[in-house]
Amino acid sequence: MKMTGYGMYPEDIAALLAAAGEAAIVLTYEEDRAFADLSLNRFASVNSTRLDWQGVEVLERSEEFGGNGLRALLRRYGGEGELVVVFWGNHAVPSVALEAEAVAAHAEMVVGSCYECWLYFTDGRVLIEFQDGEGFVAARVPN
Repeated sequence: MKMTGYGMYPEDIAALLAAAGEAAIVLTYEEDRAFADLSLNRFASVNSTRLDWQGVEVLERSEEFGGNGLRALLRRYGGEGELVVVFWGNHAVPSVALEAEAVAAHAEMVVGSCYECWLYFTDGRVLIEFQDGEGFVAARVPN
């Protein structure tokens, strides 16, 4: 896979992609930006990496920051067969799309591979923010 400027280090998530197999879709930059417009870009930011949750419907906050915490949120907010887009805090790693069940099965790899990431549930329009050491916030994406 040849990438320029975006996704320069796909090996950073190679274990997740290998474990998920053909269930994982590595997004192009254009696909990444289209999904970001439907999710991340609908939130203000507090600084360059944290979303501002004021004025949005926060569904849940969790101080847990391991795979079990993410797995529980995925099961609560992800529908069967629902596509989840995982955005990493570093654009050097390409965004991926997987079914919620696949992300749950590999939740430790997701949170273990980054300091921050966001997971967008495409059907339920829920976004989960993960900040290492701080935990998770799940919120409804504003219209």
